[in-house]
Amino acid sequence: MIDKTSMQGVMNVIRQAEMANSKFSESSLAISNEQPQGRFASDLLAAIRSVNDTQMRAADTKAQYEVNGDISVTDVLVDSQRASVAFEATLQVRNKILKAYQDVMSMPV
Repeated sequence: MIDKTSMQGVMNVIRQAEMANSKFSESSLAISNEQPQGRFASDLLAAIRSVNDTQMRAADTKAQYEVNGDISVTDVLVDSQRASVAFEATLQVRNKILKAYQDVMSMPV
């Protein structure tokens, strides 16, 4: 399910996104209609945090089931599947962003 190394990988991605967002907000560039450009970075960071929360909730549910058994197996499985789907969706978004970046970088000037 969720092991310590994958959680640390997620936390590293969150830290990198936070650093990128803070660096970008320090520059405070704006588009011509005065909307901040950092919206994408902050939305992406919020999505990553949401996925992390979902994974942590699933891990807590599993731990509670293992310790006291007060939680039903159905709840454990549903939370595990939610975390799995959220993580897979995040990976797909990451892959699309990397592909778009590679396409832009390979364009001739």
